[in-house]
Amino acid sequence: MKNHYDVIIIGSGPAGLAVGSELSKQLNILLIDKKPTVEEVARSWLIPKLVVDDGNAEDIVQFTAGGVRRFTTQTFAGVVETWDANLEYYYAKEHDLLHYWGDIIRQQGSEILLDCFYHDCKINPDEVLINTSQGDFSANLLIDASGHNSPIRRQYAIPDNYYWWSVSGCIAEFPNGLNDMKVGDYMLWGTFADSNADLDASMEHGRPILEYEILDEKTCFIFIFYLRKNKMEEDEMKEEFMHVLREEDSTSNFHDVIITEWKHGWYPSGGASSQKVAEDRLAFIGDAGCWTSPCGWGMSYIVANYKHYAQQIIPAIQADHLSQSQLKKLIKVNLHTRFQVLLDQIVTHFLSYASSTMLDQFIRLFEQGGPLEDRGPLLCEKLFTLTMEDDDIKFLLKHMAQFLDLKELMHSMHGEDYVLLLELVGEFIEEEVLKEVHQLFHIFSKNKEKPDFKDGIALD
Repeated sequence: MKNHYDVIIIGSGPAGLAVGSELSKQLNILLIDKKPTVEEVARSWLIPKLVVDDGNAEDIVQFTAGGVRRFTTQTFAGVVETWDANLEYYYAKEHDLLHYWGDIIRQQGSEILLDCFYHDCKINPDEVLINTSQGDFSANLLIDASGHNSPIRRQYAIPDNYYWWSVSGCIAEFPNGLNDMKVGDYMLWGTFADSNADLDASMEHGRPILEYEILDEKTCFIFIFYLRKNKMEEDEMKEEFMHVLREEDSTSNFHDVIITEWKHGWYPSGGASSQKVAEDRLAFIGDAGCWTSPCGWGMSYIVANYKHYAQQIIPAIQADHLSQSQLKKLIKVNLHTRFQVLLDQIVTHFLSYASSTMLDQFIRLFEQGGPLEDRGPLLCEKLFTLTMEDDDIKFLLKHMAQFLDLKELMHSMHGEDYVLLLELVGEFIEEEVLKEVHQLFHIFSKNKEKPDFKDGIALD
């Protein structure tokens, strides 16, 4: 092993391996991870084709299969929607894909050190020193790809203000066929009455959501997720997942499946500047850098950005432009616009805090021929994949303001978000609701706190 490298990456998850595979083509890198093989992973991914195209990542398509053909939703209150997919999607062969990126790193002459635990780092003016369970190393740049529970973020007391997607599930096989399901089916939103004593409880107060993907004639990925300010404990999630898998009436198709691989993970959801985190000679990517998005549980962001990001890192290394401010400038999000980031942040918070009744109403917004007319299913997919354009956002917000009572909607939002929502709405909606929005914005800005809507607000 050499002692000095251009770049050392901590973490051989998808972000570390993807970025490392690109950097290794021109730089000498060392990738460190505590796991025994690069193929080991507790996650599965869904990747929209347009994200692959956006990131010029067509080479990874050979490590994908099938994809979504039909979306469905089913809530305990009786909201059931089904539509054929408008966009194209791939299911990743996650172990093969990680192996592919690892092979590139090794073939280029760089190194991967496994069964190695990160202990500490020290940043000097001209290099970074890293202490591990297998020795000390140095580099011009340290990239933290160690995941949601990054020890380096803790070491530097870097705060986060995220909402967390906590996921628990499994890959499973059907012993007796798919019953009424089809290959390519994707359950986008499923809920259960007995998961919370309060039928109207929000996700923040512990209500899980069911999703599943039918991968082929005998295999599925089925899981539950929570969305809240704090991470859920793995054991607690797994217990609830097993109840959903084996005992819920509406999951009878899965009661006899054979579990072949357990899956779990924690994914941060931040705001417009959440990815712009760095220290001198220290960059953050993957979950450690909030490289996440709802679709694919973070993989979409990585696929759309890893090649572009590596192309920015290489000249920065060569010119030794590795200060905190210079590294922050390298994060150029090409996955979505400023308004898309803001909309995603608002919707994430809304999904966490809204009551079950309000969430069911939100789902009905996207039904075929509903309030969004024939564009409903497509806009749902675009919202889900972070690919909405400005005209889409304007159309969605206009109809949301008409279909969902604005005061009721705001009552479902967490206090920190009301000005955020009104800033976005004020950019897009048309004259018929603009007056109401501006008056609400004035009230919120003046009070600096979320008002009580129980008795309504006189806007005239």
